[in-house]
Amino acid sequence: MPEGQLDHQDVINVSNKDPERFYKFFWFNPKIKPEDEDSNYKVLENHFDLGFCGVKIHSGIHLIKIPRDIIKLVTFMQDYNKKFPLFIHFTPKFSAFGGISSKDIAKLAKNFPNLRIIIGHAALAMEFAIDLGLSLKQYKNVFFETSCSIPYGILSLIKMVGHKRVLFGTDAPVTNPIKLEIDKILCLPISDDQKQDVFFNNIDGIIRN
Repeated sequence: MPEGQLDHQDVINVSNKDPERFYKFFWFNPKIKPEDEDSNYKVLENHFDLGFCGVKIHSGIHLIKIPRDIIKLVTFMQDYNKKFPLFIHFTPKFSAFGGISSKDIAKLAKNFPNLRIIIGHAALAMEFAIDLGLSLKQYKNVFFETSCSIPYGILSLIKMVGHKRVLFGTDAPVTNPIKLEIDKILCLPISDDQKQDVFFNNIDGIIRN
């Protein structure tokens, strides 16, 4: 990954094809040299001014500790617009990185109760789904995204936190085919109305309300 921030012109180009259907998130690297902070946050502010309405961070690629490394980012987001959600790529512990835990997310949710937090790949495995669901059920500002997840893990999250806090995602084009991600939701033993909420209404409500 390059230092600083990635160019997001591709996101702008795609969203311009149908602005009513696309919400632009900025993939931000919060681990910035102190002397570069002002310019990097100015880049983020400029994209907010262009209609970006959320931020994604990748805890694994940038080796981010939560909440330590994102206090300034979250404060900046909240000062600009309290409705803007933060999407966190959830990375468990591996050899080169201590990972993040449900306790880390809980601390963030407690310290910033107005921040809407989306946990990416929340049901990557049953253990993650159960841990996240049980640990974060009480924090109503935490939501759970479905890409790269297993269907029964998604269903377990729905049973623990309710379907209104589960958000459909694809992580495309990097991982699974979109049809497979769609089928994971379609196969769940929940109502059609609940599926429609997961597919669209829930994220629409987070962004617009």
